[in-house]
Amino acid sequence: MADTPPPVTLPGTECHALRTPGGEYRLFLAIPPGEPPPGGFPVLTVLEGNAYFTTVLDVLRNGAQRRTATGIGQAVVAGIAYPGDARHDQQRRTRDFTAGPSVEGTPRPTGGRDAFLHALLHQVRPFIAGRCAMNPARQVLIGHSLAGFFTLDVLAHDAEAFSDYVAVSPSVWWDEARLRGGSPVAGRRLAVSVGEWEQTLSPHERAGPLAESTAERRGRRAMVDKARGMAAHFAAFGVESRFWCFPEENHASVVPLGISRGLRFVLGE
Repeated sequence: MADTPPPVTLPGTECHALRTPGGEYRLFLAIPPGEPPPGGFPVLTVLEGNAYFTTVLDVLRNGAQRRTATGIGQAVVAGIAYPGDARHDQQRRTRDFTAGPSVEGTPRPTGGRDAFLHALLHQVRPFIAGRCAMNPARQVLIGHSLAGFFTLDVLAHDAEAFSDYVAVSPSVWWDEARLRGGSPVAGRRLAVSVGEWEQTLSPHERAGPLAESTAERRGRRAMVDKARGMAAHFAAFGVESRFWCFPEENHASVVPLGISRGLRFVLGE
């Protein structure tokens, strides 16, 4: 019987255990080789690292190879992940990314937003600073879906925590009033993106058995309209905002596009 082949590894990355009052996390870390730029490397803090750390890292590394064309330079990528192999921990993500229940209600625990942000700022960030030369003035927060809601929530209520924000398909519907009730700080940058089929049905869904209920939910949540509205809302406070709605993309397929366009915006010189 043949030996089991070794698992594939990702060169230039590290994995660290992180214990916080809110539970244990894993920190996936990729530090660029070579000398840091003046002031240190920017840091990309990627929420739900099990799902999106490698995506962000691939986009960054590919873009940095052709920096003059893409505008994407080198940066540290820090993925905040939950223990285990699952891409998403539904219980913990709902708790960590929200200050309270959604307008639609949820059976999952909520309200861990402040504790999670405290861990990002007072445990994760100092740990990264101890591992490499980072630029404290160039700190980017990246989140998708409910983590995108958290990203906008931090910009709304704790804008000085990060310099730049990338929200892909943010779940604005969770509590739009809270997002609009904050006090954003001028001078921050925000990239918001969403897929066309997040507010309507794709062609292959229209004849499916769940077409009616899916169309009703997407129409009610209005992902495209609400994402566009958030970009405009923050722009009115002096936040430099960009919005993209990618045609023929859905809640999952839009992720690499939103990250690529967002990094080009926030890392561009």
